[in-house]
Amino acid sequence: MQYHALSLAQAGHHIDFIGYDGARPMEEVLGNPRIALRHIKIPPQLSASSRAAFFVLAPLKIAYQIMLLFWILLFAIQRPHYILVQNPPAIPTLLVARVCAWLTRARLVIDWHNYGYTILGMKLGPRHPIVVLAQRFERFFGANAYAHLCVTDAMAADLQRSWGIRGQLVVLHDKAPRHFRRLGAEEIHQLWKRLLSDSQLEPLRQLSAGNESLLTCRSSDGTIEMRKYRPMLIVSSTSWTADEDFSILLSALKLYDVKAASRNACSGDCVTLPPLAVLITGKGPLREHYEQEISQMELQQVRIATAWLSAEDYPLLLGSADLGVSMHTSSSGLDLPMKVVDMLGCGTPVCAFRFSCINELVTETNGLVFDSAEELAQHVQDLAESQLSESDGIYQQLFEGAAAFRSIDWETNYKRALELF
Repeated sequence: MQYHALSLAQAGHHIDFIGYDGARPMEEVLGNPRIALRHIKIPPQLSASSRAAFFVLAPLKIAYQIMLLFWILLFAIQRPHYILVQNPPAIPTLLVARVCAWLTRARLVIDWHNYGYTILGMKLGPRHPIVVLAQRFERFFGANAYAHLCVTDAMAADLQRSWGIRGQLVVLHDKAPRHFRRLGAEEIHQLWKRLLSDSQLEPLRQLSAGNESLLTCRSSDGTIEMRKYRPMLIVSSTSWTADEDFSILLSALKLYDVKAASRNACSGDCVTLPPLAVLITGKGPLREHYEQEISQMELQQVRIATAWLSAEDYPLLLGSADLGVSMHTSSSGLDLPMKVVDMLGCGTPVCAFRFSCINELVTETNGLVFDSAEELAQHVQDLAESQLSESDGIYQQLFEGAAAFRSIDWETNYKRALELF
């Protein structure tokens, strides 16, 4: 939504940006005179920590959100011409947006990223009465709008076929903004010189030595160049929720570690494998659980760190990585992970968990898909071997395909959406 706000502001619109108070927005958003931030602050007492508490606190939280959103949209801001709402969450935002659009005669635009009821179904079960009611709520209040933006062709088709939506329909595949790009050796050197001073990344320091950084070194003439036998940098980002099974990634890393240790101990004509530097970024409820699991892993050729990076450092990290990994599994099977868009937008090849419409984003030209830890481990091994050989192998082909993906950025792609406003 920050990219929406920036693009619309650049087109001359004044934006009242309404969202939860929490992570700091991008500096471009904070410094834009056409964007006014309106925070929704949820009392911590209304946040459920267990399933039992969910049934008690969820209605109170929804009632609080409804009152606060009505107050902001009807009294705290100037009368809007358009109301752009991202879905999910559907409850209560679609209800409030529909009613406020009718009262203020604003045009409602819904940005469909997924179905909220399918996410709720992962917590309560798809046939739970509350999930059934949530689906009916979402369909009733989401079917009729001035326009609908969809992140996939599959979602657009489903909305037309199953929901009978009314209003203009635009498929707007997510793209990374222009400042997401591939870094040069000097930039990578400066970035990792700074990042490795962060205690969160201490496990990766072991892969640096002497005057070498994690990925770069200084040559005899003083210039910075990429290390020839550097570790392969793998990056994954997550919200640490149950819909992303990171045990698959950890199991794949164990398999790779065994294979790499065996190869590197071989005294014959074995093809060695590089060590892996793995950085998992993000915040979420299961982070501590997986950090505990990682701390108990005994690995020789793999180092794993977890961290939370700033919005400014995140694209720089992706622009320095050799490979991105996505564990996103889509509750509806109709959405695409923005993290993969960001990775490809930085020219970084991707390994992504397979689901029904992932082929709209990850293709044979820019990445690989997997169903199991064994398949992911094999992909990483094949790509590591190909990268080490420096020949025109599979890694170089995917690297070139990822570079081609970023030839169309968010700003160029968004021109289609601007026609609605």
